Amino acid sequence: MPILVILALLLVSSAAIAISDALKPKVSRSWMIALVGAAISWLGVLLLRLYLPTDLSLFAWQPESLFNTRLFLEINYDNWPYALSLVTLCMAVIFTDSTRSFLPSSPKAWANSLALTAVNLLALFAGDPNMLIFAWVLVDALEFISTLPSRQSDHSAARLPTVFGVRMLSTLTLAAGTVSGWMVQPGFALSAIPSQAGIFFLLAAGLRLGVLPLNLPFLQSPEEKNGPALLLRLSPVASSLAVITRLPANLLANQPVWLALFKVLTTVAALYAAGMWLTGKNQHNARPFWIIALASFSIMCALNGAAPASRAWGSALLLSGSTLFLFDPPIRRIRFLPILGILGFIGLPYTLAASGWEGLLGTRFTFGSALMLLAHTMLVLGYIRHTFEITGTVTGLERHARITYPLGLILIVQTIVILMLGGWPGSLTSGLWVAGLASLLLAGLIASFYFWQGAQISALIQKQNFRFYRLGSVLIQGFQNILSLQWLYQSLGWIFRQAATVGLTVSRIIEGEGGILWSLVFLVILITLFLAGVPTP
Repeated sequence: MPILVILALLLVSSAAIAISDALKPKVSRSWMIALVGAAISWLGVLLLRLYLPTDLSLFAWQPESLFNTRLFLEINYDNWPYALSLVTLCMAVIFTDSTRSFLPSSPKAWANSLALTAVNLLALFAGDPNMLIFAWVLVDALEFISTLPSRQSDHSAARLPTVFGVRMLSTLTLAAGTVSGWMVQPGFALSAIPSQAGIFFLLAAGLRLGVLPLNLPFLQSPEEKNGPALLLRLSPVASSLAVITRLPANLLANQPVWLALFKVLTTVAALYAAGMWLTGKNQHNARPFWIIALASFSIMCALNGAAPASRAWGSALLLSGSTLFLFDPPIRRIRFLPILGILGFIGLPYTLAASGWEGLLGTRFTFGSALMLLAHTMLVLGYIRHTFEITGTVTGLERHARITYPLGLILIVQTIVILMLGGWPGSLTSGLWVAGLASLLLAGLIASFYFWQGAQISALIQKQNFRFYRLGSVLIQGFQNILSLQWLYQSLGWIFRQAATVGLTVSRIIEGEGGILWSLVFLVILITLFLAGVPTP
């Protein structure tokens, strides 16, 4: 019952804002409704930590003799950290978006944020595959409705069919995994996914996260910097990360070739995304690479047989990233707040990501482990670089926003500390302290070398090796196009258009002036086949 109360509270708050704005618009009232609804929901999710695990049965399929499954919601140590992170992000967005309360569209954005959070919480709380399929379809529909108006004015609108085509493919993959799992264990729950179906659930989550395959549909489009746009991008990620946390420990244990292939693809995606995050123009343009890099960390944990360890990296993706992305407009005197966000993924002993090292690096330190450690180092360097390079002048900030804006960032840091202290059993641990220390030392060495020789290196690249720099840019762009499978999507689109053209031509012939003649021809052919005794299907 508490699960339904939380979902209903968010939806009712969203509806109340929409009705209030339609009848008698008042931004302050809409903002207060959104804040109260999000705050009570945050407190409710936090209190659920005392009652884990808990579930709620919705209804069973009838007749029970044919269906061995039921729709139910469940919250446990696998999805509770993501639920708290998601509600924290929603509440932080409402706090920080007070700096834009003068915009007429703000109440609508807050209402959409609350509804989007509720729907994604439904996907997070899904206890069985059928419930997750329904929730994913609902999430995609709501995201499409929210995204389409903002994309109609730029060239990225043409990529919307590709984006949601990939989402649909991921849902179909999840359905295939459900059927495969039912053949072994009818009516299984997401907390007990059969190993035979694990590969389908991995691919479904990987498609939605953009890791398997590497998928960057909106990379060339301008990223919106406001909080609701960030929530729109990060909230669907949470349910996919929760699926990875529930993958079986013996995933692909009997298929070493496929396991090695997926590890190579995941490592390449992590290195590429971490490198692009480090060299990105700013934190908003590099945001897709942050998501892919840490999502790759979570997937690697599952491939190493330690799926529960992915909670550390998934929580860091949502919380540490949000601390940096919501730091807009930048205020110099509170710059320390996004710096504190680094506690979420630095991986030092007794920090949030300390429990994730064993899953990321595996039981044995290999060359692949070294590459993942290097990717982590680049993420740390990129985070520090983007934090200190944020520029801008803040003028005319309203008095209430001077208080609510930093409160949103403080809330995220506070949630990082809560998950670090008691997010799940074993969250407060020293972990592989050597890995965290090695990554931090490597980051310090690289940063020191750059500050020492950075100017000379930049001058050398620009003056003497400019042609090699351009060649490297072309190679990176080609590498990105190959891994993103845009060529495949374009080829499939061309085939679909040609088939549609052929079908339209045939339709015009049949429905045109000669349509009756063609109907008679087909009728004569059928009569001839019937009289000749030719068997028909």
